[in-house]
Amino acid sequence: MKLKEEIVLGSIDGNDFAIATGELSKKFNGIIKNNGTASYIFQLLKTEQSEDSIVCAILEKYEVDEATARADVKEILEQLKALDILE
Repeated sequence: MKLKEEIVLGSIDGNDFAIATGELSKKFNGIIKNNGTASYIFQLLKTEQSEDSIVCAILEKYEVDEATARADVKEILEQLKALDILE
């Protein structure tokens, strides 16, 4: 899975966000404000990823146990799927 190409990531004054552009903006018209972890996951999702590959990347970057990382990744991915912004 990966982010749809119409999702643009950005940062203003240290605040990371994602917005939909093009045809996707007709379905999702808003801004997703990301914390550091979510922003990292969004960056990873610019290329094809699996849930496991994202969890592994989180474990390498942050000091967190696997159960917590997996739960956090799953929650974010479920939200992105519900917004229909993943391919």
